[in-house]
Amino acid sequence: MAHLVFQTAFPGDVFLSIPLIKRLRAFDPGTPIVLACRPGLGDFFLLNGLVDEVIAIDKRSRTGRAQARQRLQREEWDLVLVPHSSVRTALWMWGVRARRGRVSFRKWWNAPFFDKRVVRPDHLPDALRQMSLLAPIDNRVAEWFATPEVHDLANPIAQQSLSLRQPLIPDWASMELGYGGPMAENDRTVFLAPGSVWATKRWTPEGFEDLARILLERGYEVELVGSQGEKALCDQIASHVKGVKNSAGQTSLTQLVSRFSAGKALVCNDSGAMHAAAAAGLPTVAVFGPTTLDLGFRPWNNHAVVVQKELKCRPCGKHGPQKCPLGTHECMQSISAKEVYAALEPLL
Repeated sequence: MAHLVFQTAFPGDVFLSIPLIKRLRAFDPGTPIVLACRPGLGDFFLLNGLVDEVIAIDKRSRTGRAQARQRLQREEWDLVLVPHSSVRTALWMWGVRARRGRVSFRKWWNAPFFDKRVVRPDHLPDALRQMSLLAPIDNRVAEWFATPEVHDLANPIAQQSLSLRQPLIPDWASMELGYGGPMAENDRTVFLAPGSVWATKRWTPEGFEDLARILLERGYEVELVGSQGEKALCDQIASHVKGVKNSAGQTSLTQLVSRFSAGKALVCNDSGAMHAAAAAGLPTVAVFGPTTLDLGFRPWNNHAVVVQKELKCRPCGKHGPQKCPLGTHECMQSISAKEVYAALEPLL
C-alpha cells in the first residue's frame, strides 16, 4: 500500500509540492510515495528520492488518460493528497480508494470526491498551502501551522520590490534538496531564464540583453536556460549579446537543478525556473509583472529578491494573460536592467 500525491498542475506548482512530499516521507517513512503528474516532470522526483514511482497523466492522450485511470483505480492507496483543486482534477478521484482518505481543499462542490477537505489558507505561500493538506493526519504539521513562525510568512500585500530573505523559511518547510551551499565560490555563472508559458509574465528580451551586458562587463559568465519551447527566445537574446552561453533546450529538469547548484545566481520571471532554483538553493532575482506576491507564488527561497512595480492594474490574473489587457505591458516594460542588477548585486 502506498501514498498518492496527485499534482497535475504546471511545473512550478509541482515543485512547490516538495515540502509536502518531504514531510509525507518523514511522517511515514516505511510507506512508498507515488506521484501523479504531467509527463516529463516525474523523473526529477524519482532521481532525487522524493518519490518511489511516477504515474504520468497525459491529459492530451485518450489512451494515456485511460491507462493512468486504470492504474489509479487498481490499487487501494493508504492516503491520497490532491493539492490541485480543479473540477477536472476532482473527477479523477471517482473510483480511487484510500484507506485513510482522499484529501483536498474545501470547495462548495467537491464533497462527493474527497473524504477530508481542508480550508485552503489563501493568506500563505503556496508551498505552505499544499503542506496544510497533511494537517488532519499529521499532528506535527497541525502544530506548526498554529505557530507565529508560519503566520510571519504570510503573503506580502505591497507591490514594491522587496527582499524575501527575512523571515527565514523553516527547515521543515524548505524546498532545498541539499545540492550544496547557497552560493558557489568557484563558479561565476549567472543564469538568465527569460521564458514563461504565459507571455505577459516575461520581462522584455531587451531587459535580459542589457542585464547580460552589465554582467559580462563585470566579469561574470552568463548562461541562458530554458525549455525547448523557450529556445527561440533564448536564441534571439544570445544573437544580440556576444559572449553569452545558450543552453536552452539542452538540459533535463534534473540536469538544470544540478547545474543551478553550482552557479552564483539566477534572474528569471515568475516561472518554473524560479522554483527549480529554490530546490537547488540558488540565489534568485525574480521579475514580477502581471502576477503579485499576494497570490502566493513567491520564490520559496531564503536568498531571493522580487523586482516589481506598483500599478493599479496588477494583478491582471492568477497566471497573467497571453496579452496585456491594456496593451501597454507597463508592468514589465517599465523595469530596467539597472534596477534588476541593483537587486542582484547584493546576492552576488
